[in-house]
Amino acid sequence: MKNTRLSITNDTTFITLMNDVYISKSLELYGEWSFGEIECLSKFLKPTDNIVEVGSNIGSHTVFIARDLVPNGNAYAFEPRRQLFQLLCGNLALNGIENVFSYQCALGKATETFFEGKLELGNALNAGGYALGSIPGNTETFDIRPIDDFLDNLQPITVLKADVEGHELDLLVGGKKLIKRDRPIMYLENDKLEKSKDLIELIWKLNYNIWWHKVPLFNPKNKALTQQNIFHNLVSFNILCIPSERNINIEGLEIINDSAAHPAKKPHEDRKL
Repeated sequence: MKNTRLSITNDTTFITLMNDVYISKSLELYGEWSFGEIECLSKFLKPTDNIVEVGSNIGSHTVFIARDLVPNGNAYAFEPRRQLFQLLCGNLALNGIENVFSYQCALGKATETFFEGKLELGNALNAGGYALGSIPGNTETFDIRPIDDFLDNLQPITVLKADVEGHELDLLVGGKKLIKRDRPIMYLENDKLEKSKDLIELIWKLNYNIWWHKVPLFNPKNKALTQQNIFHNLVSFNILCIPSERNINIEGLEIINDSAAHPAKKPHEDRKL
């Protein structure tokens, strides 16, 4: 594929996008991307567990999840965009990952076919920052399906992880059977202030407790030991959702009691990605 390069660190090899200023640039410099998310998930996953990852992009988390967190379980990876899906599969192959089931599909609340333009990889871009339908054009086609359509294909799920650029609520609406069946821990991006309140309140209705998890994009202990911080004080805003019946208290994270509050609204140095 044009506009790609091979990025090799001490324990991974990734095909990255030369002009992607976030995920690929982080993999090239640090050998990882937003690794605090992986560290958080590691506290809740056993080697034999299964995980669903929605919005896998090029596999920047998928590789580490499948190899290090659930090596004897399965990861189910969903990525709708054709070019990113091709890189996802390539990166899984390069790293010898055999326990991932990959689907070129978006997940939402209903079945539909979607059209949008092609990612222009020759220009600077944030390849993980495009919501569905935000790329002008109609040359690319992909399906949107409820995750419940895949229920018979999914072994019991311990964690549901999603980064779907504001479509997290639709994902959960289309996954109520899965959530009822498995009661998974959910780890979701929540950086769209205008959608946060509705998302949090839906999760409460599903009988979950929720904590904020802010992840700095720069990790000083990164795998490449690179000390140059190109992301400065950028963080990703995520929520950790745990079934209330587990009676778990998460130390060090802020529990959510006000659905209208969002840490990005607070006067501090963090900036939303």
